[in-house]
Amino acid sequence: MKVFFLIFVTGLLGLSLPARATDEAAPPEASAKAAVLIPGVVTRSQFTRDIKDLEPVDTLSTLTNDLTRIVYFTEIHDMAGQTVLHRWEYNGKIILEVPIKVGSSRWRAYSTKTLDPAWTGEWKVSVVDAAGGTLSVNTFSYLKQPETPTSVATNPLP
Repeated sequence: MKVFFLIFVTGLLGLSLPARATDEAAPPEASAKAAVLIPGVVTRSQFTRDIKDLEPVDTLSTLTNDLTRIVYFTEIHDMAGQTVLHRWEYNGKIILEVPIKVGSSRWRAYSTKTLDPAWTGEWKVSVVDAAGGTLSVNTFSYLKQPETPTSVATNPLP
């Protein structure tokens, strides 16, 4: 009843009630809209020794530590204009992040890593979108090269 009376009196007297504070968040203008991520997909992702004509030459799941270079290849669809990361991890730590600007609706890209022969174990590479979402994950094992036995001279039997 008090609210009705207050509204009635202010209307008769021509007064206006104080406006709400203008510090409150106003809706953003159309030009200030946040960028919208377009959901895309990684259709292929693999480790390889090399790239020829934008295609991987082979598929690796293990690599011995006598070899120190490995390549991570991805084919990405429907993410033109966005940036993804190739996130290289070893022992749970991020070792390298390679940003890749996607140039068209079908985009093939790769990153390379030179490995220290002492870094044996499991490696993981993730394709991560701008929002931090994981689009693809692959792992490979970096193994110590087996030692080749040296020939042992034996004494012939008399």
